Amino acid sequence: MASDTTDIMPGLASKTIDAIRDPERWGDALDHIIANTPACAAIITLRDKKTCQIVNDADLERTYHSPLIRGFPMEAVVYYLTELRTIDPWAEYQRLHYPYRPTVMSRVCPPEAHGDQRFFGWLKSLNMEDTVVFELDRMAGYWTACNLFLPDRDRAAGSELLSFAETHFDYLRNTWQTAQLLQHSRQTEAALLEHFGDAGKPCCLVGPNGELRQPNDLFQSLVNDDIVRLSGPNKKVSFANGLKVSGLTAWEDHALTRHDGPISDCQFEACPIEPDPRFTGKREKLWLLTVTGYATHPTKAPVPFDLRALTPQETKLFRAVVQGNSVSDAGTAIGVRRTRAFEIWSSIKEKLKISNAHQVRRQPAE
Repeated sequence: MASDTTDIMPGLASKTIDAIRDPERWGDALDHIIANTPACAAIITLRDKKTCQIVNDADLERTYHSPLIRGFPMEAVVYYLTELRTIDPWAEYQRLHYPYRPTVMSRVCPPEAHGDQRFFGWLKSLNMEDTVVFELDRMAGYWTACNLFLPDRDRAAGSELLSFAETHFDYLRNTWQTAQLLQHSRQTEAALLEHFGDAGKPCCLVGPNGELRQPNDLFQSLVNDDIVRLSGPNKKVSFANGLKVSGLTAWEDHALTRHDGPISDCQFEACPIEPDPRFTGKREKLWLLTVTGYATHPTKAPVPFDLRALTPQETKLFRAVVQGNSVSDAGTAIGVRRTRAFEIWSSIKEKLKISNAHQVRRQPAE
């Protein structure tokens, strides 16, 4: 392998860039490494001060599957998790000594030095006898590493895999850490939207030109009712004419779009958000769009809806929507699936000659 650290293995760069965007694609990057080196399997592991975990994946113990494990059959993963994790000598060594640079484990923690051979016997049954390990990330109490397994303790193969790891470990570390930062950013955005959702408020994050980045579940009801439209491949947000949106003074340059949609009394607020504090004032902001309430203006006394044309199931869903629920939440309340709830709601709108849920909320029903 070349020793020039700028010489990235052909194809590896595109695989890891894909993995930065989508964590599920780390499996593709590991498969690429296995196909182009002497490695026969690979795992990205997480260690902490007290326990040895096989991989940083919350679903692993429920499904025994992870994109961060390649080359191990499912039954082998199950056996490791249930029988070997707490007696794995290599995992214990890594937990205590944190190999920063690529290290051949058999050279620093040889199998013959341990009386309990169950872990090494399990490896040998999988036609694996050695591994090269190097650090990907470290934070207080935790250490993440890439483990590349070898089918035997052949010194030439070990040296070749070690050379590959020495060449590329800085690049792999940087891409892994970038992927983690991006994932944490997405999780923060999701938590913010979930907070407003728990308060019963539809909201979404949009880019500087109005392109939808991430909505909460309640926001979809506004799209279903045509109060908000999403246009083009970038899903640019458009509001129905007459819909009040406050806080748009700084956003006027971006030509906020409108469409001929139904009349609604809900009010939006646009609030700027800095996506990255390092670039405050240097990059265009994201926008948090939130339904803040409903317009208060004199209206005629509401006319009760005639529900005699509705089926019993439609009547139940209608009453749940009247009480302020979104269509999907109303479906949950009466015990039907989300898709079925919208089918029922379409029938209700046709029978009652209404265009959206906001027309019926807070209206008395017969």
